[in-house]
Amino acid sequence: MGKLIAKTAAITFACIVVVALVLFGIFSLFVPSVMVSLTDSLGMTGACAYYSVAQYEKSGDVSDLADAVSRSYEAEHYDAAAEYGAILRIDPGYEEYCAARDAETDFTGPLGGLLGTADQFFAGITAESQYRCDQKDAALETAFDAIGSSFDDADAVTYLAGAAIGAQDADFCGRILDELDGLSEDGNAFDEELHEDLKEFKDMLREVA
Repeated sequence: MGKLIAKTAAITFACIVVVALVLFGIFSLFVPSVMVSLTDSLGMTGACAYYSVAQYEKSGDVSDLADAVSRSYEAEHYDAAAEYGAILRIDPGYEEYCAARDAETDFTGPLGGLLGTADQFFAGITAESQYRCDQKDAALETAFDAIGSSFDDADAVTYLAGAAIGAQDADFCGRILDELDGLSEDGNAFDEELHEDLKEFKDMLREVA
């Protein structure tokens, strides 16, 4: 009798496992949004990033795309963050999405990082991800295309520079300095002699370059 009970229990357990695997596969393929929520609640950052990309591929929605970019960056899936970040910034709904995010709150992003606008956040993490994927020309273009009419210590260039300084990349820090110098004219918003925060930022780059 004991062997029969044990055998029945084993069969029941195996059936439960099979059903669970089937349901897991169904949700993964057809309802990736459920998997995003599940993996996020379990702290599975990498898997959550993967499913967020799958959710965007399924929906094509700009909010899902933005989520995929930020979650990929958080998981250090820099190749995905670079690829989908570039797609996000040319999406027809991008400006409207950023405006809505900025209207909701002072944007810090889900990572609790630098303050700034939604546009600067997404441009910054895209540029940084491109840099980390050795797409340095693209990284510079992304960051400086997004820069405003004056330097802000929470703009996209700050994200990019932080990665280059952290890597002690003298050549690339020099390239960022050259770009900033090209924006500078006596008395304008990029004149470091008139803007202490910009001077401090450039001094940090000069220490590495």
